[in-house]
Amino acid sequence: MRVRGMDYEAEGGASASPQPRREAAGHWRGGWPTLALMGALIALAALPVLLTESPPIFDYPNHLARVHILANLDAVPGFAANFSLDSLLLPNVLSDLILLALQPVLGIEAAGRALLVLLLALTVTGAVAVGSAAAGRLSPWPLLAAALVWNEVLIWGFLNYALGIGLLLWGLAAWLHLEGRSRAAQLLAGALFGVLLFLAHMVAFGLFAIAIALVELVRAWRHRADGVWPAARRLALSALVFLPALALFWAVSPASGLPLDLRFTFTAWQKLSPFTRLLSTGNTALDVATLAAVLLAVAALVASRRVALHGPLALVALVFVVLVLTLPYTAMGSYFLDMRVAIAAALMLVAALVPLRPAPRLTAAFAAGLLLLVGVRGVAMAGDWAAQDRAYRDIKRVLAQLPEGAIVVPADAAPFEIGYWVTTRMVRPAHEHSAAYAAIHSNAVVVNIFARKGQNPLNFTPELDELGALALNPVARAGDKALLRRFIRSVDAAARALQATHGSAAPPVYIAVFNRGCGNWPRGVPTRPISCGKDHALMRVVPRTPADETVVVGSSS
Repeated sequence: MRVRGMDYEAEGGASASPQPRREAAGHWRGGWPTLALMGALIALAALPVLLTESPPIFDYPNHLARVHILANLDAVPGFAANFSLDSLLLPNVLSDLILLALQPVLGIEAAGRALLVLLLALTVTGAVAVGSAAAGRLSPWPLLAAALVWNEVLIWGFLNYALGIGLLLWGLAAWLHLEGRSRAAQLLAGALFGVLLFLAHMVAFGLFAIAIALVELVRAWRHRADGVWPAARRLALSALVFLPALALFWAVSPASGLPLDLRFTFTAWQKLSPFTRLLSTGNTALDVATLAAVLLAVAALVASRRVALHGPLALVALVFVVLVLTLPYTAMGSYFLDMRVAIAAALMLVAALVPLRPAPRLTAAFAAGLLLLVGVRGVAMAGDWAAQDRAYRDIKRVLAQLPEGAIVVPADAAPFEIGYWVTTRMVRPAHEHSAAYAAIHSNAVVVNIFARKGQNPLNFTPELDELGALALNPVARAGDKALLRRFIRSVDAAARALQATHGSAAPPVYIAVFNRGCGNWPRGVPTRPISCGKDHALMRVVPRTPADETVVVGSSS
C-alpha cells in the first residue's frame, strides 16, 4: 500500500510550494467538478431525511423532545413541575443548542431533519477539507466519505458525537491548512475548535487532541535536526490550544463531577464487530456491499499509483483503530465509547487519500461509481424509512390525543439489541423512544427523556421519588407477563403517590407498551385501554383510593 512521506509539509501541504496549474487540471479543472460532485453526493445521501417525516433513528425522538421541553419549560406547567434547567456548559450539548436556535423558525421536527442534513454535509465536506489541506489542492478522493455518512453511530442517534466527528475533520483541516501560513491563526483555530468539540462530545474532543498530537509529533520527528528544545516548545504551545476547553470542563461544567466509572469488555465481538457492522442501517446486504466497495476503492486507488495515503493522516486512522480495541465501553455515564471511534477511523482513512499524478479517466470512473453507490443507498434507505415512518405516524397520532400535562411511562416488549456481527438492530422501527413524541405533540411528561444532571442541560426533577424511579435508560422492558405486571405495579405506585399528594388535581398517568398489542393484557391490573394496535398498547392507570383498593380494571381485548 502506497503511503506518502510522514511530513505533511513535504506532501503538498499548506506550507509547501503551490502546485502547478497543469497538475491540478488533471484532477478536474478549477475544482468545480469536485465541488459539484460533492453537492450531488450530499443530496443523494440526504434523500432519506428529505423524504421522511420521522427518521427511524434510535435516540432521535429523545433529542427532539428534550429541546421541545427546554424551549417551553416555563410555558407548560407539567414541564416546569418535573424538569429544571441546568448548565449549558456541558459536553453533549451542541445539538441541543443548534435545535434551540432552529426550533422557533422551523418547528422542532423540521429542525431535527435540518440538523441531520447538516451532519451529513459537515462530515462529507470535512473529509474533503482534510484531504485538500493535506494534498495542497482540492481532491475528489476523500468524497468516499459520502458512502460512510450513514453509519451505526448515526443510526443509534448519537447526534452530538456525529457533530463532533464533523467538527474534528474541519478542525484538523484548519490546523493543516494554516501550517506555514500563520502559527497564531493555527493556534487560535485549534482552541476554537477545541471548545466546539468539548460542547459536542468529550470522545470527539479527545480524538481531536490525539489527531493534533500525532500530526505535531510527526512534524517534530521530521524536523528533529533542528534540535530538541525547538520541537519541545512547539509541542508545548500546541498542547495549550486544549486548555480553554479543559478549563471550562474542570471549572464550571457539572460533567466534571460525574464518576469516571470505567468498564471494559475485551471479547472479540465487542472489539471487532464495530468494524464489520460499521454501516449498519438495517439493510444488511446493502450495508456490507457498501463497506466492501469502499475498502476495494481505497485499495484500487492506492494500487493505481495515482493516489496515495497521506502519512500523518494514515497514522491517525491507525491509532483510532487501536483505540477501538483498547478503550472502555463506558465511562462517566456514557456508553459505547470504544465502538464510536470506528467510524472516525474509517473517515480519517478516506480523508487521507491524496493525489499523486493526474488521473482524469480514473477520476471520471470514480465519480460515476460513487454517485451510483451513494444514490442506490440513499434510495434504498428512503424506501425503508418510508415504511417505518408510517408506523411512527400512527403512534404519533395516538399520542397527540393525550391531555397536556399527562404522565407517560413507556416500556418495550422487544429485547434491547446492542448489535450483531453485521447489523445493529433486527426490530424495526425501534420504539424505545417513540413515547417522546407525546412530549412534543401533547406537552406530556415522558419519564425516560434523557435529562440527567451532569449529562444534559435539562434535568428530570420530579417531586416524587416514585416517579423518578421510572426514569429508566432507555426504557423499561415488558417482554413477558411477569415483567409487565411488575412494571404496571411500579407505575401504579407512582400514580397513587401523585393522587395522595394532589388529590383530584393529580395528572393522569398513562402506560405505553410498544411491540405488543392489548391482547392477553394481564387481568387484575388497574389499567383501562385507550388505544390498541399491533405494535402498541396505550393504557391509562385507573385512579384508586384506599376505600376501593380491591376494585381493579383489566382488559383482554
